[in-house]
Amino acid sequence: MKYGIIEQGYVRRDADPFERVRQLVTEAQQADKYGFTSFAVSEQHFKFPTNSTGALDVILPWVAATTDLRMLPSAAILSLHHPLAIAERWATIDVLSEGRLDFAVGRGNTPKTASAFQIPHAETNARTMESLDIIFRAWSGEEFSYKGDFWEFEDIRVHPIPAQRPHPRVSLAAVSPGSAALAGKHQLGYLGGMHWLRWAQVHDRVNAYNEAWETGTPFEYAQPLHHISLQVPTHVAKTDKLAREQVEFGIVEYANRAMKQDILNHQLTYGTDSGMDTTGEFYDNFDGLLDLTSMIVGSPQLAIDKLLRVHEEYDIDEIIFHLDYAKHDELLECIRLLGEEVLPVVEKETARNPRPARTLATSTVASVS
Repeated sequence: MKYGIIEQGYVRRDADPFERVRQLVTEAQQADKYGFTSFAVSEQHFKFPTNSTGALDVILPWVAATTDLRMLPSAAILSLHHPLAIAERWATIDVLSEGRLDFAVGRGNTPKTASAFQIPHAETNARTMESLDIIFRAWSGEEFSYKGDFWEFEDIRVHPIPAQRPHPRVSLAAVSPGSAALAGKHQLGYLGGMHWLRWAQVHDRVNAYNEAWETGTPFEYAQPLHHISLQVPTHVAKTDKLAREQVEFGIVEYANRAMKQDILNHQLTYGTDSGMDTTGEFYDNFDGLLDLTSMIVGSPQLAIDKLLRVHEEYDIDEIIFHLDYAKHDELLECIRLLGEEVLPVVEKETARNPRPARTLATSTVASVS
């Protein structure tokens, strides 16, 4: 099992929004110090003052330059950008980091963002898939032409190509069972969130991904990848009471907003509520989130207990702790507690009864000297 950290650069009402961007890099350095594998930020637009990670392709290279962590955009919103520009930027980042990019993409989760970029929300899924097809072709290093529903060009070759060959790991960020199945259909990795989902709902998404993957087909220039990463909302402090005091307001605010967004996204994309399993049971309901979902907010012992259950429930490859809402020094302490007091115990316990290893597709790193 690998362990990473994701942040959205949440800006508290008592924080400096300019300093918050710099603090993300310091928090990544703390993650590196305490043995985490990766650091992720998500592409968030127009949510100021609560988020500060719109330019994730600027923030992550700073992380790469100052740590040995793998970088994870979680996720790059392909529908908002030209796919050739995405291919060039992230290939360059992979080269500069000497092959430490784990690439993840998504359709975007706010109609406001799509509207501001003048992208019809109903087109975001199709645009994302077409962009991925183009990116994989561009990363092959071959000259190619393309004519799709949204993009058309002739005789293009992208340089540089990624250091990892044939390409970095590529996952699709997916919220619903349908989008998890879409990741499996194209034999991409699956990057899922557990934020306001009961344990059984997470099983639904993992099962949808696995079932679709078995009969799926990768993009023409893509290497098939079976890889499951799950994001767990997390904050650890010395006591349960202290952890709750530090982040409860932010978690409730985020969950309320995100659940409403999920329902609206589904309605705008499919024109119906049918097939949607997001409900209002966790609106303004921190206790429900803590008791009925995988959310980790509490002492090191609570974190250990929750993580052991995650290991028992799901056959996955990576747990990514979603940290936000607390003050900078509290986030640094959370990372320390996870690295020093929580994960060593979890790893010792899970080593006694390991799951059988799955064979995964891997990429090699080309020389960048």
